[in-house]
Amino acid sequence: MRAVLDACVLYPPSLRDFLLTLASLDAFEVRWSEEILSEVERNVIADYPDVDQQQFRRHTIGSMNTAFGDALTELPSTPTFFEGVDDKDQHVANCAVASESDTIITVNLRDFPSTALTPHGIKVLTSGHLIAKINDEDPELIDLALESMSKRWRNPRRTAKEILRILSVHPTMQAAAAAVANRFISVED
Repeated sequence: MRAVLDACVLYPPSLRDFLLTLASLDAFEVRWSEEILSEVERNVIADYPDVDQQQFRRHTIGSMNTAFGDALTELPSTPTFFEGVDDKDQHVANCAVASESDTIITVNLRDFPSTALTPHGIKVLTSGHLIAKINDEDPELIDLALESMSKRWRNPRRTAKEILRILSVHPTMQAAAAAVANRFISVED
């Protein structure tokens, strides 16, 4: 699966970390555009004015582009208009087509009606649906991602179950995080 990650799933640091960790484990391929990354940056800076914009761009966005060298997708100079797709999300749909992605991961399903995207072979999933799908198909990938995050998160340290509790507060993630937590066994706990 090749998936465009909408800004709303890249904005929360814990969800971004989880999705990108899964992508680094080849659960799916990620794609985004400069427009999507700029939207993430704008929203982070607006909500957290103490964050240094240049450092965020260099560290967070730069690290994402370095780690996923194929992810950054150039949008067409003449974008397609997708009937029914919210105006502010036309660029996300165009990114999916330009990157030959088959999926858009978002929280805002209503902004991407299937009638507009199905003809292009693109489905829209929430982050929760994506995690549930991966958990059903290859639960070991979920375990590896959580274990990897648990090793990286040091301030403060978090167990996999604690990370799942953090993830469960994000829109669409509660049921998926609960399903993983019900079967996740950690030697740390």
